[in-house]
Order: sequence, then C-alpha cells, then structure tokens
Amino acid sequence: MLGRIGIARRSAYRFYHSVDHTVSRKSSIDHVILDKALTYIPRFGFHEQCITQAIRDMSYPDSLSGVFSSGNNKDFEVVLHWLKFNRNKLHGDILDPTDQFHAIKNEYDRVTYLINKRLESNIAIKPYLHQALAQLVVPYNIPSSLEELHQLSDDIAFYAGDNSNDFAWYLKRMGLSTVYVSSELYMLQDTSENFRDTKEFVKEKVDSLRSLGTGYTNIEQWAAFNGISLINLIKSQLLRG
Repeated sequence: MLGRIGIARRSAYRFYHSVDHTVSRKSSIDHVILDKALTYIPRFGFHEQCITQAIRDMSYPDSLSGVFSSGNNKDFEVVLHWLKFNRNKLHGDILDPTDQFHAIKNEYDRVTYLINKRLESNIAIKPYLHQALAQLVVPYNIPSSLEELHQLSDDIAFYAGDNSNDFAWYLKRMGLSTVYVSSELYMLQDTSENFRDTKEFVKEKVDSLRSLGTGYTNIEQWAAFNGISLINLIKSQLLRG
C-alpha cells in the first residue's frame, strides 16, 4: 500500500521505507488511459495531446479527459505518470532473478546500476526530456515532483540493500536524489555512444556519495547539505539550454 507510515516521533524514526509503499498497478480508467498515453510521448512529447489521442484510440468520448485531476495542466499528468510508471518498472526489473543486478554484491555498485537502469527509460523520449523537467519545477507541481523523486531515491537505496537508520537514512536519500537529478540533467547534453559519458558521470557521483558516507552527523551539517536545491539545479540547467 502506497503511503508514509506515521510521522509521530519523527526525530527517532524514518518517515517510511520502500517496503511500506510496495508497487501496485491500478486499473482505474484514468490509469489505463495514462498508460496508453505514455506510448505517444515519442510522437507528441509531454503534452496533453497524448491523453487526447489515447482516449480516442480506446474509443472513449473526448469528454473523458475531464477525469484528470490537474485540470488544464494535463501535461503534468503525463509527466507524473511517466515518472511513476518507470519507478514501478524498475521494481519489476529487479524481481527478474536473471537480471544482472543480482550478481552485484556491493551496495553502491547496485545503486550505480539502478540509476543507470532508470536512466535507460529516458532514451526513447530524450528529445522531450527537457519538457518533463520544465514541468517539474512549475511552482504548483513542485510538491508532487519532489515526492516522486524522493520515492525513487528511497526505492533505489532500499533495493540496493541500504540498512542505514535515523539521520543517516535522510542523508542518503537526499544524496541519491541529488545524484539522480544531476545525472538526468547531464544526460540531456550527452551525445556519446550508448550514453557512455552519462554512465561514467553516474559512477563518479555515486563514488562521491560513497566517500561521504556518514560524514554529516549533526543538524547544522544536514541543513547545509539539504540546502542544495534540486529545484534550482534543474532551473539553472534548463536556462543554459
């Protein structure tokens, strides 16, 4: 069941863990339409036209577009569903006992593998990736964007075998969120064969996170670390083009 466990005594316990937001595939009509809409991203980009086309392909009336909660901002509905879909896909990938993930023993090497695995999902839609990132930093989209990003970083840490607790738990997930966002932004500009440079970038960033370890041990250091704004990072890179 998706969701966070109780937030009482937050100073002593983590908010939730991946075991508490296990993956479930909804069969409601909006999810069925959005699943179909994702197939149109390579054609229309992250645009509400994907939803319109999906509705028509499935022989539903155009008026059904009104079921989507973001109202006029259906572009973000496509983006958010894309993020959730691929986070769930990552979960499905590691359930495959033949996946090479299971041959990797080191936690941080697993993290590197999982981040690269998630980034592979961006290849087919790379020409439109900047559109998705631009939607993430629209002010009224930010809460949902950050929630999904941190769920991804929690999943990656959990699957990799992280056993940190309390304060170190928050540190590692914020670090992973920063690594993932930085890697996705790097990928936007990467023209190397098979995204070789992006993979090397991910390795370097994860190695830096590994060397950080539990070096941040007090609230002042945590505040400074958390002060790295992922939103400002995305905005600054998008402005550079």
